[in-house]
Amino acid sequence: MTGILSPTWIAVSVFLTTYIALGLERIPRVLAAGIGVILLLLFKVLTVEEAVAYVHWETLGLLFGMFVLIAVLSEAGFFSALAIETAHRVNGEPRRLLVVFPLLTGFLAAFMDSITVMLFFSTLTVELSRLLRFDPVPVVVAEVVAANIGGAATLMGDPPNVILGLTLGFGLNDFITHNGPIVVFGLLGAVAMVYRQAARDLRKGPPLGRLELPRSAEMVRDPTLLRLGLLALALAVVLLSTHRWIEQRLAIPLTTPLATLIPAILLLLLGGPRVEGILRRIDYEVLLFLIGLFAIVGALEKTQAIEMLTGAVSSWLGGHPLGLASALLWFSALCSAVIDNVPFALSMAYALRHFANSPQAPALSLLTWAVSLGTDLGGNFTPIGASANVVACAALEGHGVRVGWRRWMQLATRPTLIALGLAQMGLLVKAWLGFF
Repeated sequence: MTGILSPTWIAVSVFLTTYIALGLERIPRVLAAGIGVILLLLFKVLTVEEAVAYVHWETLGLLFGMFVLIAVLSEAGFFSALAIETAHRVNGEPRRLLVVFPLLTGFLAAFMDSITVMLFFSTLTVELSRLLRFDPVPVVVAEVVAANIGGAATLMGDPPNVILGLTLGFGLNDFITHNGPIVVFGLLGAVAMVYRQAARDLRKGPPLGRLELPRSAEMVRDPTLLRLGLLALALAVVLLSTHRWIEQRLAIPLTTPLATLIPAILLLLLGGPRVEGILRRIDYEVLLFLIGLFAIVGALEKTQAIEMLTGAVSSWLGGHPLGLASALLWFSALCSAVIDNVPFALSMAYALRHFANSPQAPALSLLTWAVSLGTDLGGNFTPIGASANVVACAALEGHGVRVGWRRWMQLATRPTLIALGLAQMGLLVKAWLGFF
């Protein structure tokens, strides 16, 4: 086929149409991805075998394992207990919550699914706001901003990192070493800006001693399951950090997905009567969505559309490593503000692989950290930039509190720009030191 019916044109058209459908959010994203795959099969851009081959099963395995671990902790009441305990520690002072809750969500999001973290913290913040009589919106937006920044620090902190890391061959230790220090400064800078712009608007609430809040221990539904869940999460982190050493020194084929699947399967076997509730909490929609997305982006790979685009960009900026890395950082941030960062990260993973093959391109590592930081941090700009944002807005609206795009951007733009500016400085320092 030639002209407008060429495989390349069809693959690009399906890709762009799917992105538009995802941005408009008029139909479920699983359905949008599924329709895209069907069109590619009908027009014979892909065969069924090719579509299956383009699915990155390692990424899905790692995500499924993490989903199980977080579902166990959620079922046991870990997040509710932790949030209530934190509220007691700050004596219910809203201005302290504006600092402590975001720092806590940022830390948790580095090791857990930010969607689950925000589901619990946004709901709890609204409940506390009614008791302490303060506006919950600045605190919830700050929590989301911090969660998305914190998630950039590790491989499993955000789905975009999982996709970039496993597609391009980077592990947990790589993300912690390269993104971790930048994320710490970015998180502290963003929280400081949040406090500066919103603290004066939060009224001082009554001491917690005058309020009837439950004790954190009362929020734990199953202490045994909680202990098992925390042990399994710790085991997953250890295995993710050491799996390469185990493979090389002990000759045990411990791949990255197995590092989370082994603790997850052990938990399901030991979960007892709560296993059914655990399985219901897993976000299967994300896994199905990713399967379709892998096939759609795979069509761009097969038709060499990505190779042509990256070749043009590489020849334009390839001689300037910092220019290319900086362009990718801000381009990723702006795109993630209006496009779900999961499909964007998948597209960029394939593009980066082609960038790395160009003789003029800088180190793949430097480009990967630029895209990772831009994608994770840029999602903060709008209510639809990341899944955690959508979950937080839904939780607020479910309690009768509406945010809206204008107010969200007023609260989130400056902290996000601070974090991105610090990320830019971090990349400059890394390039200057040759630390890729």
